[in-house]
Amino acid sequence: MPFESRFDKVADVVRSTVLEVFAEFRNFPFEELPHIKRLDWVTSSGVIQSEIWDEVRGADLVFCDVTGYNANVMFEAGVCAAWKRMEQVVFVRDHFYKGQSPFDLAPIRYTEYELTGDGIATFKQKLHRLTFGAMSAFPDAQGVPSPVRMPLKMDFREGHDDLRLYTPPFAHRRLLNDALEFGSLSFFSHSWASLGKGSFLNLDLRFTARFANPHPDAYIGVGLRSQHFFANFGHIIYLKQDGAIVMTRPDETPPNFYTDLMLRQATKIDVVRDHVFQIRFDRKTLRVKVDDFEATFQVAKMPKVFGPGLIRFQCFRCWMALVEVTLSEPKSGVPKRDQE
Repeated sequence: MPFESRFDKVADVVRSTVLEVFAEFRNFPFEELPHIKRLDWVTSSGVIQSEIWDEVRGADLVFCDVTGYNANVMFEAGVCAAWKRMEQVVFVRDHFYKGQSPFDLAPIRYTEYELTGDGIATFKQKLHRLTFGAMSAFPDAQGVPSPVRMPLKMDFREGHDDLRLYTPPFAHRRLLNDALEFGSLSFFSHSWASLGKGSFLNLDLRFTARFANPHPDAYIGVGLRSQHFFANFGHIIYLKQDGAIVMTRPDETPPNFYTDLMLRQATKIDVVRDHVFQIRFDRKTLRVKVDDFEATFQVAKMPKVFGPGLIRFQCFRCWMALVEVTLSEPKSGVPKRDQE
């Protein structure tokens, strides 16, 4: 934004709103508070351009106040638009500014603000939604994994790593003689691995895995059509250390917006042995098979179903030793039985 005092209030509203959203993500193990910077706050006696570009390059979300179409702001906004994904750059503008939009900006949707009591409250709501979206996407926006295509086969018993299986920064990842071990004992946000960053809708997935270094209440499993590692952003099927099998099912019921559906009560299992998961998810059915347990759900009767999302292997209070994975398009066929 321009380096003028009349924009200070806008900057203060952005700062306070981002911090409020950050407070909603207490379970994220951020190592430090988010840096919220205005370009004139970061200048020094050095070369200002290099400092600005460093800040822009590292930013997860950029707000560009184009009120008045200041030349410096427009140049910087163009660089942001070139370097960042569309959802990472937000153009804001004073509602009462009536200047003619440059041709290239005319089709862009602006987030307008009014510096009045009611106007600021409305502006904060818009900022909250945009910032929440950026923070929610943060874990999956990191890293550049290898592409994944179906049919897929991974076999870690051959003693080779496979970078198509993506693990987030700070996560434990170790190749064993017969498996790939990953996860985090302390932070759930680091305790997952995805098949690349691809979005999958219809799938036939089979994988073999076991518990590694389990603590009380540990579980291993997988999230399907996963939009986030949080429980209410996908269907998560997991095997608990006590042998119970649970499906986390998203819904529209506050405050959690998901329900843990107990598929099998606690059953004695051998925790150290391999367990086989077979899951088929298509437009009609979700079929779940874990070892000798099996259940099928009709998609039309499920409370909420997401569109394409990640295949995200997840574990809790343990590491997960993944032995092999196969993935393909589901074949036609009639499930053996249905379960409401």
